[in-house]
Order: sequence, then C-alpha cells, then structure tokens
Amino acid sequence: MVDGLEVIVVGGGIIGCATSYELARRGAKVTLLERSELAAGASGRNHGLLLSPLDPVMVPMARETAAAYDEIKDTAPIPLRLDPGPIGFLLAAGDDRAEQEAGREEAEAAAACGVTIEHLDEAGVRDLEPGLAKDLTEGWLLDDGRRLDPAALTVSFALMARAHGADVLTHVASRALVLSDDRVAGVITDDGPLQADTVIVAAGPWTASLLRPVGIHLPVTGARGWLVHLAPSEAVVSRLVGRAGWHIPPSSEPIPPVRAEEAAEGGPAVDTGVLLQPNPDGTILVGGSRQPVVTAEPEDSAVPQRLLREAIRLVPPLGEAEVLGAWWGIRPVTPDGRPVIGAVTDGLIVAAGHGSLGVILAGGTARLLVATLFDEPLPFDPEPFSPDRLS
Repeated sequence: MVDGLEVIVVGGGIIGCATSYELARRGAKVTLLERSELAAGASGRNHGLLLSPLDPVMVPMARETAAAYDEIKDTAPIPLRLDPGPIGFLLAAGDDRAEQEAGREEAEAAAACGVTIEHLDEAGVRDLEPGLAKDLTEGWLLDDGRRLDPAALTVSFALMARAHGADVLTHVASRALVLSDDRVAGVITDDGPLQADTVIVAAGPWTASLLRPVGIHLPVTGARGWLVHLAPSEAVVSRLVGRAGWHIPPSSEPIPPVRAEEAAEGGPAVDTGVLLQPNPDGTILVGGSRQPVVTAEPEDSAVPQRLLREAIRLVPPLGEAEVLGAWWGIRPVTPDGRPVIGAVTDGLIVAAGHGSLGVILAGGTARLLVATLFDEPLPFDPEPFSPDRLS
C-alpha cells in the first residue's frame, strides 16, 4: 500500500470509476472528475455483456475483470444483475459462403481464447432456437456470455470509491493538464486547478484532445454504436444470438481515422450486424453498429432502422415486438483494436481505447494500473497495451 499518493482520474466511465475504486481502497487519495454524469457515455449505453475477447492477448485482462466483478457483485451498492455463469451465445449463418466462413473464423477465434464451442447443423440450430429464420444452415454454440447492468456497475464503482475516501466530482470539466518542470502535475477544471502526483486520463474518445495540447499524440478516436430496445409479446430467443460476420477476429473494432476527403463526401460508412440479447425482464436488446465519429450528434440517424431489419430477418417474430427506444454511445477505439494503458510522460498515465470491450476489460485495467503505481506484481503482461506501440 502507498498511503498519501494523490491521483486525479479524468473520466467517469467504467474505466475511470473502476480505477478510482481500486486506488482508493489501497489508500491513495483519489479525485475522480467527470464532465457530465457518471456512465453518461458508452459505459452506460452498451449491451452489458461479459464475452471472451477474440484476441488471445486480451483474455488475461478479461479474466481479471470477471474476477473483479464477482468480488463485488454481492456487496455493490446498486444491484448489478450479473449472471452467475454463461447463458450461451449462438452464432448463426445462412447458406452464404462468406457468412459461413466468417462464422467458422469467429468460432475458431473464440475457441483459441478458451471458449468451449459446439458446431451445429441446420437441425441443431432449429432445435436450439425454434424462432430463428428458416434460411439458417449452421451455427456454433459458444459457452459464453454473462449479462450485467453496465450503468449500475459503473456507478457502483464510483460509490465504493467514495466510501473509501475518494472525491467523486460530476459536472466538472477537465480543460487542460497542468505542466510543472516537464511533468504533468494536475488538471485545470472549470472550478480551478487541482494538483496531484499522478493524473490518469480515462476520458474515452475525448482522451486524445486532452493530451494533444501537451504534445502527446495518441490515435484514440471515437466509434458510434447504436442499440434498440424491444418488448416482444413472448420469448423469441433463450440465449444470445448473433449473425456471423459481425465480429472481426482477432480484434473486435479496428477503425482507422476519418479523412477529410471521406467526410466531405458524406461521412464515414456505418458497419452493422445483429446481436440479440434477451433480458431477464423479457425484453430484447438489438445491436450492433460501429461508425467513426465526426460530429457530436449521429452522422446517420437511420442506423436503428437497419438494425431492426437485420433483427427481423434473423428472428421474424420480432417484427411484432414493441419498440421501447433506441440510443447510442461513442466508444474509444485504436487502429489495432487494443486499448492504450500506461505512462505517456512523467506524472501522466492513459487508460483508453477499449472499444466495445470497456465493460469486458475495465476491472483488469484498473488492477493493472494499481499494481503499476504501487510497484506490485502485475496481474498480466502489460506490453501489448503499451502506448509506445502507437507512438
């Protein structure tokens, strides 16, 4: 334990809140700064799924994360509704050869990451999920997928950090980093400057804009993802169901920066797939999409329509479901699909770029940062996430 270490954490999403909790309970003096509300961004606007990453390098971090959540699930101040075990994930494909190959590739990638896989023929798919479309010819059942409430998880970490003495400040914007003798020594906020021994920037897709004025350039950009919430009159699927071709091994979300020429011609293209998540209350979450972010508001407001068309194509009875709402979040992404975690200059650490895996990797990220700061044994190899690889 390092008593008296003063740390400012910028960002009240799942990465920042989990890190604040781990630091505060070890004795650090933590100030968490959030410009809006806790979990206001993608941390509160996602499926809330613990799925195995398709990149073997990220599996140890994901396992450390699951252990962290299991440790707090019964004592969290807000019920997390974390499944005790996997509910199962059916990856389905039709007779399109490219779709079949994509399904095999994803299943093999999951198996390489330790997930048990069962290959199903057409009859097996139908027996497992009778409500699916008749054009499906094969599938892969993955022993994977634990659901939780992502907003409750994020806020719970912040409340537990506060219970351990952290200052959790919302609606306080971080305007700039404080430089002193060639090191970062604090943050300038709307309420004035704050000093610290270490600043951890976990500001998601806004991380790069805070670092750029002090000469640090990291390619952390934003990708918008939509969800649609449906209420079918009766259960239509009993487990997670996705159409092959949505996830891209080995990383889930490598997105290059948007070029001016591309934006001038109408904006970056949106990539959509379909992932259906049945909730304990009988509702269905429909995802997903990803599109590089150019503006604060959606570049393409018709994405929910595309998601619904894909969902109905996969499960025709969903055409009669009531639409409860739709929303989007902006995920922080990197060119290689792996997060950036580590020191970038004296006094400054970055933890961003987790893409759609923020909930899946947050607990492990927090424990890695704490072990690094307190000079403890590291929970896993940090080298694949080093900022140096993107310099």
